[in-house]
Amino acid sequence: MNNWKPSRRSFSKSLGLGAAATFLPALRAGSSHAAGTIPTRFIVFWAGHGVPRHVYNITAAGGGAATETDFMFPAIRSPLNAIKKDLIAISGMDMVSATVDKTSPSNAHYEGETHCLAAINRANGDTAGGPSIDQYIAKAINSPSPVTKFQSLSLALQVDGNVSSTKVCTQASGQVVSLDPSPSAVYKRVFANFKPPGTKTLPATGPSAAEIAAMQRKSVLDFVLNDFDAVKPKLSKAHLTKLDAHASAVRDLEKSLMLGNGGSGGTFTPGAGCADPTATVTAGSGNAYPGSAAMHAANIKSMSKLVTSAFACDLTRVALMCVNDPYSSDIGYVSGSNGTTDAHDLIHKTSYNGAGTLKDNPNAMATVTKWHQWEAQQYVNLLEMLRQVPEADGSTMLDHTVVLLCGQIGEHGHALDALPWVVGGGSAAGFKTGRFLKYNKAPHNNLFVSIAQAMGVQTNTFGNAAVCTGPLAGLRT
Repeated sequence: MNNWKPSRRSFSKSLGLGAAATFLPALRAGSSHAAGTIPTRFIVFWAGHGVPRHVYNITAAGGGAATETDFMFPAIRSPLNAIKKDLIAISGMDMVSATVDKTSPSNAHYEGETHCLAAINRANGDTAGGPSIDQYIAKAINSPSPVTKFQSLSLALQVDGNVSSTKVCTQASGQVVSLDPSPSAVYKRVFANFKPPGTKTLPATGPSAAEIAAMQRKSVLDFVLNDFDAVKPKLSKAHLTKLDAHASAVRDLEKSLMLGNGGSGGTFTPGAGCADPTATVTAGSGNAYPGSAAMHAANIKSMSKLVTSAFACDLTRVALMCVNDPYSSDIGYVSGSNGTTDAHDLIHKTSYNGAGTLKDNPNAMATVTKWHQWEAQQYVNLLEMLRQVPEADGSTMLDHTVVLLCGQIGEHGHALDALPWVVGGGSAAGFKTGRFLKYNKAPHNNLFVSIAQAMGVQTNTFGNAAVCTGPLAGLRT
């Protein structure tokens, strides 16, 4: 049996980290990654809405009551079953912090939106009174000195030409973090100034500053691919498969962000094709945005690739991906169908409670089912992408990344109890996956404590300490 495992030096070099160390503070002396350990990362996959409770019943694979290790997601989230061995399904966890908050929300949506990631009393009617868990962890692991170039990435998916206005991401009480909707803008910001070894300074009469910047951004991708070729002769067939998969992902990232001219030889013309992939949206309203559906699909894929690549280069270890609401054509929703005014109205009218006038309507429920299946599939796609990146210890990036599938409410009728949240990956950080865990009104603060501890943050509380009772029992080994 071939037990070869890439050394930290060869593996870092294959990702371009050796060169990156010359300009990234995250990779200089003092960084845990530079010291040879593989960092734990955290992604909040925020899908906005909950799941209609009357059709969200996790059962045993053959039917009947589910057990900790024998469980099956229902049809409305069926894509998750393909990777359930990498997931922890949670039942019986509530936003207890919201029930004791005496500051009234501006509307029913803000009640959950302000508590879903911050779990603390509101600062005002529409803003959380403390940091969201992603920002809390990002700040903690970068204190007292930074370990990554960027504390976190906060991204939003454009839908129907509009950018989500959610306030779920907060740095501190009342301080909302803006979510970036442009994959190309994030790429330019995150991978700016990359300069591989031996790169010569271009003369003043050469390419423009914009062209130089484009070549530098492109060079990180080519540098990674060139070093892949150098290390290939040392690899077993199994490791070659993993490395080739990551090389393909890197090249695919370049193409999806339009940073090269797509030539078969990997050639690059300065400025060629360097268009913002989100710029296809033009003036219009609702579903009239030309190309919006295509833009939507491309953006969520690019968003996932950006996060994966930033993690691979240790530019950040924390990300929030807001994928709230699929584009209408993705789920087959037609405006006005079943007496609804829009997709948002459809969500409320398919609630399990009295307001759910369409909860038994097969056409309405078919659309809602497709909605949640679409979101679940995007989550699966992200985890599969993380799985394709090999780590120095023979594991994958998914093993070292905790990916939380969550939203602002537990159910279509604004319910904040029985949150249908799922934890994916993180096996190297102590998360024993392939399980269905049942709790009895456990505060969701406790889940955040468990994740913070897995990220190396020394804490036993998060958010409202009055309702937090420590890490979520049984979640980590």
